[in-house]
Amino acid sequence: MHIAKLKKLLRDINDKDASRRRAAAEALSGGDERAIYPLIKALKDDNFGVQDAAMRSLMEIKGETTAYMVLPLLRENSFLRNTAIMIIREMDKIAVPLLYVLLNDRDDDIRKFALDLIHDIQYCSYPEKLVEMLTGDQNANVRAAAAKTIGMLQYKKAIPQLIKALSDEEWVCFSALEALTNLKDDASTDALIGLLNNSSETIRFAAIEALGKIGASKAIQHLSQHISDSEGFEKTATIKSLARMGCVPSLPGVAAALIDILKEDEWDDKLIAINGLVSLKAEDAIYHVIDLAGSLDLSEPDSDDKLSTIKEAVHNFGCNDSLIALLNDDSIKYRGKVVVIEIVGDLRCKKSVPALINLLKSDFRDVRRTSIKSLGEIDSEEAKECLMEAISDDDSHVRKTAVAALGKIREMTAFEPLMKMLQNEQYNDVIDEFINALMNINPTLFLSRVGELNENIRKIAARYSSELNSEITC
Repeated sequence: MHIAKLKKLLRDINDKDASRRRAAAEALSGGDERAIYPLIKALKDDNFGVQDAAMRSLMEIKGETTAYMVLPLLRENSFLRNTAIMIIREMDKIAVPLLYVLLNDRDDDIRKFALDLIHDIQYCSYPEKLVEMLTGDQNANVRAAAAKTIGMLQYKKAIPQLIKALSDEEWVCFSALEALTNLKDDASTDALIGLLNNSSETIRFAAIEALGKIGASKAIQHLSQHISDSEGFEKTATIKSLARMGCVPSLPGVAAALIDILKEDEWDDKLIAINGLVSLKAEDAIYHVIDLAGSLDLSEPDSDDKLSTIKEAVHNFGCNDSLIALLNDDSIKYRGKVVVIEIVGDLRCKKSVPALINLLKSDFRDVRRTSIKSLGEIDSEEAKECLMEAISDDDSHVRKTAVAALGKIREMTAFEPLMKMLQNEQYNDVIDEFINALMNINPTLFLSRVGELNENIRKIAARYSSELNSEITC
């Protein structure tokens, strides 16, 4: 920035007009170290717009000098302190060396602020200092912040000290548990198992979750035993941890607890429950899993992945009476019903044919289309008859699906009905499907009779084979 412009902005930032002060504070974002102190003073301006502009400009002037000059604000009122924390965090790794001295500050809050900043910046070149604070700081909040930061830094050399911290005050213990969970090291398993008998419900709950996330096989037996020793949320958490580890015991109430987890907000928890129910082969849960599929918001970006996961899980149950019963269950949401229809088709479940035929009367086009597609996957005479009836459906989308299904199974008895219906078809995309199906069933016969078709259909058919071109020319 030119010296003349800088001098003008430094004058304007003290102007009586708040709009000029704000404009100057914004423009000083392109300044150098000479702008830092005036901007820090502007953080105390009585105009919020000026304060905000000054904060954002200081964030833009990245460097050790900015971080160093902002540090004293950590001792000011809550607004300036929080503003300083935001600015220092924006300095990223540049600020970390300057925070070291604060770790020895007499003020408990200052030491904790420094640890929190290191945690947020996610970098530290002196982790051994944090271990020293975990084991020796006089303030429990500071020790807890040190434990949490060590876990975020993945500093595994501190595992012995973190295990020792499990005997500290409850809040420190809780933070040490969080850190050990992030480190995911089997070395902490025995200590965490010991916490299952802790007098604090909060600590027991956290230990249960930690054991599930670490996933050490040694914990399975102890968690399974803990199911009968616990109740309520604690029991549910134990079952969830075992499901996360893929080792759900077949005990009374376990499947019901997993079904309850399906109703929770977090998708990760739902997925854990689904996997647990599949491992238990709990057919009673299929209704609830499908109900979950029906409630998915398809506008969400990850809805396809979620739906795929649910379908894969239900596939693992195989073709069973509980699944087929859902085809006739009117309480199942529309999208869930479509998923069931797709699954029985994928499984080629012959027992589902009567129910699928009944669904061809549905008022919902997608239900009829999906039923037709699934019937086409199943080797059944009943299914073939229904498919041939469906090629005359009033809905072109349904007709098209039925034609495609008959072509896929190459049903020769469908050839004449398809030829007859093709003559009257109005929509080109459906005509395409008719021709595809007839070519799949008997291409030689179709080519020999292409002259029976009207001009429009012959032109469309010409695209499918060079052999057809000569037929049409003749």
